[in-house]
Amino acid sequence: MDKKELRAIILKQLKELPIETRENFNKSLLKQLKETNEWKQAQTIAVTLSRFPEVDTELLVQAAWDDGKQLVIPYSGKNRKLSFYVYSPQTKIKQSRFGLWEPENREDEIKKERIDLIIVPGLAYSDKGYRVGFGGGYYDRYLASYTGKTISILYPFQLEQETSSLTESFDIPVQKLLIAFE
Repeated sequence: MDKKELRAIILKQLKELPIETRENFNKSLLKQLKETNEWKQAQTIAVTLSRFPEVDTELLVQAAWDDGKQLVIPYSGKNRKLSFYVYSPQTKIKQSRFGLWEPENREDEIKKERIDLIIVPGLAYSDKGYRVGFGGGYYDRYLASYTGKTISILYPFQLEQETSSLTESFDIPVQKLLIAFE
């Protein structure tokens, strides 16, 4: 199986996941995340604004604001360069050419050193933290020189042993995986 096939399988499973199960998984993930030292100690957290059928980050965003944390969201720039900008309830966002929600105003980029925790998106993960993302390598490029903490939140079927055989030399593993349960 190659990455394209694995992406298709996981996306199909995500789309077919019953709403009630998805909601229970999301609550489980938020509870687990808030109990981690990485979350508790982080002042600035990077997160992608999810879109269906991805693992939902809406509860996480609200919890971060409720906990007084600064959120930053990514912008997918030229040359596959990822950069992050502050995200608050007042931030104007727009959809990128990839369909991702990104900040309209990109005047004050938040430097890597100021980001304490990145919630790294993906589709499939090995038990060692290697992931198959959505393609493009934006996060692997960014994480190559990032020294903060990384966590991915995933549904049980996204932990896929096949992912290990698809690892490439430039892949950067996520430090901690949180797996939802009902």
